[in-house]
Formats: sequence, structure tokens, C-alpha cells
Amino acid sequence: MKNKLLNNIIRWTAFFFVLFFYTPAFADNENPPAPESVISETEASDVIQPDTTQPDTTQTDAIQPNTIQLDAIVVTAGKRKEPVSDIPAHVTIIDSQDIQAAAGTSITDVLAREAGITIRSTFGNDKQAVVDLRGMGDTAASNVVVMVDGLVLNSPDQSGPSLSSIPLEQISRIEIVRGAGSVVYGSGAVGGVINIITKKAGDAPAAEVYSSYGSHKTYENRLSLDRRIKNAAVNLNAGWQDSDGYRDNGFFRKKDVTAKAGYDFTDRFSVNLYGAYYEDEYGLPGPVSREDIDSTSRRKKTNYPEDDGETQEAKARLELDIDLDKWGALSVKRGYLSRENRYIMGFSPQIPRSDQEDKIDEDTRQLDLSYVKYYSMGGMPQMIQMGLDHYETEYYRESRPDGPRENSETESTGVFINNQWAVFQDVKLNAGARYNHYKGRFRTDERKLFDDKKYWVNGAADSSDWDNPAYALGMTWALTPATSIFTSFATSFRIPNVDEFAECEDGLEPQEGRHMEIGARHWMGPFLSFTVSVFDIRIDDEIYYSDINRNYDDTTIRQGVEWDITVYPHDDLRLWGNYTYTDAEFDRQNTTVPLVPAHSASAGLHWRIVPALSLALSGTYTGSRYDGNDTDNNRYAKLEDYFVCSGKLSYEYKHFTVFAGVHNLFNELYETSGYSEQYYPMPEQTIYGGIRWTYF
Repeated sequence: MKNKLLNNIIRWTAFFFVLFFYTPAFADNENPPAPESVISETEASDVIQPDTTQPDTTQTDAIQPNTIQLDAIVVTAGKRKEPVSDIPAHVTIIDSQDIQAAAGTSITDVLAREAGITIRSTFGNDKQAVVDLRGMGDTAASNVVVMVDGLVLNSPDQSGPSLSSIPLEQISRIEIVRGAGSVVYGSGAVGGVINIITKKAGDAPAAEVYSSYGSHKTYENRLSLDRRIKNAAVNLNAGWQDSDGYRDNGFFRKKDVTAKAGYDFTDRFSVNLYGAYYEDEYGLPGPVSREDIDSTSRRKKTNYPEDDGETQEAKARLELDIDLDKWGALSVKRGYLSRENRYIMGFSPQIPRSDQEDKIDEDTRQLDLSYVKYYSMGGMPQMIQMGLDHYETEYYRESRPDGPRENSETESTGVFINNQWAVFQDVKLNAGARYNHYKGRFRTDERKLFDDKKYWVNGAADSSDWDNPAYALGMTWALTPATSIFTSFATSFRIPNVDEFAECEDGLEPQEGRHMEIGARHWMGPFLSFTVSVFDIRIDDEIYYSDINRNYDDTTIRQGVEWDITVYPHDDLRLWGNYTYTDAEFDRQNTTVPLVPAHSASAGLHWRIVPALSLALSGTYTGSRYDGNDTDNNRYAKLEDYFVCSGKLSYEYKHFTVFAGVHNLFNELYETSGYSEQYYPMPEQTIYGGIRWTYF
């Protein structure tokens, strides 16, 4: 029945595409628009940011239909500059104008409306929120790579990327590349790659002040300063947020400060430095039972009023970009991350609070080298790319009061090569391969009693050593200047993280995947863009947790269809929508992978009512899912489907923007995750408003 439904969706998608979009009128267009594409963080200011040497007019100009473009440049798909029309994958770009106009206050609000993405949260905010691409389910935190300015943000444990440490107001652009990315990004690039690109210093002195207030006593304030002097640029940004939260003991407070500096020594050599500090405090209200989840009063309660946590993070990055002219281009990135996380779960009044704190310490060092050379052969443009990445992590986790204590040291080194050939004027082939070497040392210590005193006793050290290859083949074919198709085959792998090693079944192995995708893009002048893709993912030895971490005996299969459409019926009105069907199941068992909805969809509009007043509306539907602990699909009640609608009204006057918005407009009672009928409720209707002052 599922296969029949999938086949019908594929047939109707193909029919819809051919009937409405592949038309001679646009095939004969001599000056078609260029497709929108993904750009690197070093180019984001050039392509997206306004010319700050003049007064900023983007706030008062009508929405420009030429935002649907064909030839702007990308980096996320392959760590190199390429137009989106050359990428054999479904790609989405969210620029700064989309982010500011969006009816939401967090990164997860912005991402949740995109095709193929579902969000899971236990706090109702960005803290430890999980972004799921293409139905990865419970392990999406380790199967989707999230980056900031090209460097991986994912933690070495199961906590996932620290999305709350990235201020929404400082994001210039978000690039989403769906499907396997292990050739370029290594372990974990299974469902896709998300690159969050932050703002760069402008070309003239600039300042921005942001302040907002909303439901649950939620305050947020932010200050940003930019300065460019000749070849040097500096950006300083700081902010804080305080919220009581939707639930009892659901408070969340955070502070952050970021400094960036860049210097262009010549037109061919530039250096960028980045440093950031982030800290937060949060309550841990825990789950709610099935009996209480539908009660507007009881779903806010907590059985853990004293559980809480705090995090401190420090990040630093050095970037070198060297243009070697006819010899190619070289990029070097060196990054550091230090994270300390303390928390109490299951507080007992009989034990001193200091003796109940669990502690995590992480120190990660990242190195990324990429070399790209463009050349011509047979009169056709060609490209060769080589890269190296190296990651080292020291990870320490201590559980109080009686242990255990985990000590881990991991190291991963990968080298890859990519080639792109233009075999015909309108056909390009992509081929890439990676070799990845991983080694890790893991030790679990215990506290034991000696002469009425407890001492740590080191456990035996285990080690793992793996070599993992990955391959990718792709093709793009421009049927007309405005219509193209793409197809790809790729492999992926994921190495178990340190949490999975700490408590695992003997013989835990990396998972391996095979990915196939075919799709099409179409641009109808400046008025419409449309993308459709069909994918098939098969993973052997997928890693999961039940009572212990282990590999599935059965192959998991994920098949689906994604539609994505944007329409400009008028210069001042943008309509958008998407739909995703995902069939995620176990091959022989013929049951559905938990926490993966079969159907999801989003739609919305951005309407410039008058030059100074704009309205944004969006709605997101997520279908029902099986309980996170129900691989047999018969043990627990399913999580119900939900529809969340949000709106935002903005008014601009000179340097000021005043805005007000509503999230969960119709007061939907819903939850994004649940385990053994214990659920994590999301907030009901929330209202917010604020002001932004910008000076150029």
C-alpha cells in the first residue's frame, strides 16, 4: 500500500511538472533569469548584504521579484563556489530578508517551515533542539550535519548542535543541502547538511539595536556594531535573553558575545578571525504523561522542580583565503570549541546539591583545507577539488554521586577529491571520493568504597579504529535555460559518538548508507520557482538506542518525495509552499521508523501591504508519528499530527522597525517527541513584539 502511494505521488509529480512548467514559451526565452544558489560565508556580504555606502533602502523597497535567480554562487554542497543549477541535490537558501520577515523568533522557527525538515524539542525553544532531514528519526542529531560559517557545530555526544548559541539576528543566510554529504563532510552527513552563515562587517560604520518582549516574560536584547577602515573590518555583537518558559521550571536564560575581524592584505589574500563566548541556564521540567498531555493546565506542570543545568561555550576560528590565480584557490580554516555543561536530573533533597551535578567537558579542534582549480579541456569548463579535514576531541563526562566517569579521546582524518566535467554544453557530471580514518579511546571509571571513603578507579580502556570510504556520482542537465534535471548516487557513513560507545552492545559498528535521488528545477521568469525531488536511502547497521546502544539487524529504507514552490504574483507579494512524503521503514520487519511523519507540509506569504507595512503568515503541518520507543509499531499510542500557524506584522519608519507577532495562532496542543507515552509539550499561543533600530 505504501509503495503504491509513493508511486502515485511520483507519477503525479512528474505529470504536474511536465504539464505546467516545461513549455516552449520559456524554452525559447533568450534572457532567462538565473537560479538562486548557495554562497560561501566569505561571499555572503557581497551577494546578500546591501551596499552600506548608501542609506539602506531594503527596508522600504518592495519585494524584488529578481530574488529568484539562476547564477549566484554556492559553497555548502561541495566547499567550493558553484551555482545551484550545477548541484545534483535539492538545495534551499534562506537569506537575511527571509529571516527578518519570517513569523518566528528562533532558528528552529525558520527551519521548521522548509521541505523535508521536522523539528524535535524538549524545551520549546532552540536549546538542544534537533533538526531532522529526510526522516532520520530519533538519531537525527547525529545524522544531520549543522555548521556555522563552514565549521561543524555538532557535538561529539548525542546532545546535537548548539543552535541556541547562534543569535537569529546575526544570521545572514542559511543553506540547506539535502541528502548524503559524506564525501565532503565525513561522518554524520546522512540526511543532509545545514550551513548557517553569520553576518560580516559592512563597508561603512553601522550599528543595530534590537529589543523584544513576549509571553512567559520573555525578554531579548541585542547590540551589534560594525566598522570598516580601508582593508580592515570589525564586528562586535552581544545579547542576552531571559524567559520563564511555558512550563513550570521551564526557564531559559542566555548571554553571548561575538567578535569578528578581517583584513584583506591584497586582492588575493585575506585573513578572518572569529571569537565567541556563550553561556546559559535552563530548567529541566521533564516529560508529561499521556493522561496529562491534553490538559491545558496539567501539561505545564513538572515532577522535577529542582532539576536544571547550565552551559558555557567558547569558540574561536582562523580563516585564510588565498587566490593563486591560474594555480587555483586555497582555503584554510582552524577552529576551536570548548564546552562545559553541568546539570542535575532527579534531584534528591537528602543529598547536597553539589554532589548531584553531572558534568561534561569537551575540547574540540578542527582543521579544514580545501584546494580548487578550474581549467578548460576541449573548450569546456572543468574543475578539480581536493580537501583534508581533521578533528580531535577530548571528552569527559562525570555522573554524580556514584559515577560512572567517562573519558574519551577521538580523532578523525579525512581526505577527499571532487571532479566536475562539462561533457556537453548543458550536461555536467560530478564525481567524488573520500577516505576517512577514525580512532578513539574510551574508558569508564567507577567510584568504589575503600575504608569508608570513595575513590575513582580507572576502568580498562577500549579502542576503536576504522577506515571508512564514501563515493558520490551526480549529473545535472539543463533541458532549457530555465529548466534542469539532476540525479545522484552517493554513499554515507556515521561513526558512533562517545555516548553510544559508553553504553553499547559488543560489536557496535559504524553505519553505512546508499542514497539515490532524482529531481528537477524550473524557473518561470522572475515570477515562479519550483523544485521537486525523489529520494531513496538504504542504511545498513543503523545505530540506535533502546536499553543499550546497538546496530539495527534490519536495513532501514527511507523513500520520499519533496515539492518546493515560490510564486511572485505581484512585486509586493511572495507566496511559498512545500510538501514532503516520507516512507521510513524497516526492510524485513515492514514497520515504520519511530518519530518520522509520513506527511509534512508548509505554506505562507510575505505581503508588502504598503511600502512601510508588511505581513508574514506561515503554517506548518506535521503528520502523526510512532512513539520513539515503538519500533514494533504496536506498543504505545502514536504522537498526534499537528498544525501550527504563525503571523508577524512589521512597520518601518526611517531607521526603525516595529514588529509584533503570534506563534501558534490557533492555540494547538502538540508535542514533537515522546518516549513510552511520556511527552514533551510545546508552548500554546505566544505573543511577542519589539523594535529594531539600524544606523548606516
